[in-house]
Amino acid sequence: MPLKEINIICDTREKASSVLSEISLLSDNDIKVNVILEQLSVGDYQISDDIVIERKTLSDLETSIIDGRIFSQLQDLSFVKRSALIIEGDPFLLYNSKRINGKALIGLITSVGLNYRIPLFFTKNQKQTALFLCTMAKKEQLKNGTSESKLRYQKNKMSGTQFQLFIMQSFPDVGPTLAKSILKEFKSIKNISNASIEDLLKVPKLGPKKAQKIKYLFEREY
Repeated sequence: MPLKEINIICDTREKASSVLSEISLLSDNDIKVNVILEQLSVGDYQISDDIVIERKTLSDLETSIIDGRIFSQLQDLSFVKRSALIIEGDPFLLYNSKRINGKALIGLITSVGLNYRIPLFFTKNQKQTALFLCTMAKKEQLKNGTSESKLRYQKNKMSGTQFQLFIMQSFPDVGPTLAKSILKEFKSIKNISNASIEDLLKVPKLGPKKAQKIKYLFEREY
């Protein structure tokens, strides 16, 4: 009986992690696991024609929440037919983080599932992440009878409305729901940029601190 093979495509930025070497170690007498390095336009790992995975350590997640990058990444993942987010590390440590507010974390996790409809998984370490990826790849590729991943993900073009939401979600502490509320109130990005703090406070659940941050970033010189 010929040896079966599965392929896991890894983004070149993941080269420094030990996940790649851990994946290679999962080959056995029945299945050979191949690691293929490529520059992916979305996510960190591609395990089939229509499944892409984003991987974040706890530190990565904290940083991406603080700088707002996580929302653009989630937006990209939402354009893929099937995607998932893996968070690597003890999730309880996040709630004791000195860098991010617990409410912001809960808001993000809620948004991942409810607003972006992206499955969220937690793994203990890089070894467990590798096992997780390999298990998913086996189920998908052996079920379909092919280890070839023909599709290379390309970001879908955003509509004007999606791009407006994307811009607002890039502001600190502004998630999908609040971004929609702000846009419904002011109708355009231009109107938001010209709004006073008093005007911004008319938006439900947009408190003084968030309003001040939005106003500051619109008026700040580069």
